[in-house]
Amino acid sequence: MNKKITMTNLDLSADTGTILYVTIDDLRFSADECQFSLIVEIENQGKFELIEEIDLGGPDDEIIIDHNDLKRVALNWIFNNVEIVKEI
Repeated sequence: MNKKITMTNLDLSADTGTILYVTIDDLRFSADECQFSLIVEIENQGKFELIEEIDLGGPDDEIIIDHNDLKRVALNWIFNNVEIVKEI
């Protein structure tokens, strides 16, 4: 980042959180315990690009507590959204 950011005040307290992620082939699934959302990205030439952000805030939505939950949700997403085609 070459551009400097100008601020009038800087509070140096830092909050930490936990972002869980699972990578399956070129797909990365991440869930933040504070955001109640699932981020689905695909790797393209070394960078991850957003495919979808899924809100997990509803009463019938998946609950992601640990990596095993995230793997289950990721595999379900793949089964419902990815078509595997044979290369010729």
